Amino acid sequence: MSQFAFVFAGRAGLDSANVRNHVLRIPEVSLRVREAQSILDGLGFPRVDLFGSISSDDETFLRNIRMKSLSAAVVQVGLFDRLRKAALGRSPEILVGVVNGDSALATAIGRQSFEEMVRGSAAVDTLRPAPSLAERLSLVTVASPAPLLAGVSLAEYEAVALSPGTREFETIQSGQMDLSKLLKALVEGRGVRGFVNIGPVGLVPRERWGIEEIEVIDSIELDPMLSWFWKAIRPEPKNLAN
Repeated sequence: MSQFAFVFAGRAGLDSANVRNHVLRIPEVSLRVREAQSILDGLGFPRVDLFGSISSDDETFLRNIRMKSLSAAVVQVGLFDRLRKAALGRSPEILVGVVNGDSALATAIGRQSFEEMVRGSAAVDTLRPAPSLAERLSLVTVASPAPLLAGVSLAEYEAVALSPGTREFETIQSGQMDLSKLLKALVEGRGVRGFVNIGPVGLVPRERWGIEEIEVIDSIELDPMLSWFWKAIRPEPKNLAN
């Protein structure tokens, strides 16, 4: 699959409760969620139930955008674990994903550890106890370099390629806010002819870019052991009797 780039779909992959509940059944995903839970528990803040948060109803899950972002990254790392073990047999040569905030890409290529991703997440701020009145009054006299945003920063995408010499990933495209433009650049400049979407749901364009139709494959679809996944989410309609 040397002509395929592997794309971490970003933060919207878990927007459906049906998808969230089924993706937790994938062993590698549930293992990463448990690992993240252990890291969060070790921070000493009031306990958050990550499994419960991911499997909650859409209104509850989507309300906390920071926890949603962390959950998506944790799930994508688990899906990438599964992909490497079950479907690839070797490391992919081109990867694309968000590099600011909760970055499954940065974790997958070893730029940061899984623990560093979880501990450094903006979601951790939502777990801290609210400051007392005295603490809040003292904070108003301290100059803040930047306002604390209620959500997360806009996604910034990067593409990395495996260097044949060092066998390490090097940046080939960075600072791109438009995923479609980045993917198009890979088609035109790197000869990429398809994308493997690590989502479980994501928006990877299927346009014809004047070359040929670009193939898009979901990473779960590459694994025959996970053939139940999309069938459970999008069951085939029953044949009507004539």
